[in-house]
Amino acid sequence: MEKNPQNCSRAYFTTTACCEDVHNNFSETYNNTVNKAREMPLVEMLETIRRLAMVRIDIRKKKAENHKGKYSLKVANTIADESLHKKNCRAVAGANGVFDVRENSTGYSVHMRKRTCTCRKWDMTGIPCRHALRVIMQMKWNAEDYVSDWYLTTKWRNIYNDSISPVTGMRFWNKSDESRLQPPTRPETKGRKKKQKRIKGKNESPKKKLKFVESPKKKVKVGREGRTVRCGHCGLTGHNALKCPNSGASVYRKPKKSASSQGEGLSQESQV
Repeated sequence: MEKNPQNCSRAYFTTTACCEDVHNNFSETYNNTVNKAREMPLVEMLETIRRLAMVRIDIRKKKAENHKGKYSLKVANTIADESLHKKNCRAVAGANGVFDVRENSTGYSVHMRKRTCTCRKWDMTGIPCRHALRVIMQMKWNAEDYVSDWYLTTKWRNIYNDSISPVTGMRFWNKSDESRLQPPTRPETKGRKKKQKRIKGKNESPKKKLKFVESPKKKVKVGREGRTVRCGHCGLTGHNALKCPNSGASVYRKPKKSASSQGEGLSQESQV
């Protein structure tokens, strides 16, 4: 209740929007699309985003114009998915256009005139649910007559009728007498640039960790967890040679095992 469930829980959604989505795919798609444009200067960034939007609107406009059905593609796909489950429903006619539909020993009240169902799926989406489809099939009605007008192909085409106006290039802009602004200096980055990745949530795929495997014949790569980092320059632990603070220290050399110690170890192993 502290997170305002009217924006994140379907139980509190209104039935006027004809939408039941609760995910964040819109912003995820936007961030992935403009990922390359983020690293550009301000003018080039805005111009790149504008052209991407124009291309997407043009593709959606052609797709809507070529569609021949009365309603959008989502209506046909949703009705096809819900029709697979309507065979498990049984409908009994009531008074004033109300039907009692039972599915797996659970009863649902379907009001055909108000276009509502107890499961609230028809209310929120505007597309008949499996319980309403069972009544429509039993009464030999047309399912498209009970779909919300928001899914009409004409409304779909009206969305993409207008697009973003083109903008002339910087060559045709009016030049001002002000001093030219220079971009700020950027620090030099060492190594290859890392690719930006989205931070995964707690419930998403966990990070794979390599386990320690004891095998005398086969070398197995282990993870970095539990390792002690030792500097190759000064020999101290806690940092590596790249970030060594002891620049004046002598170079640390790892002591080599002598032949006598190796021989003793072999003789001891042979004795055992």
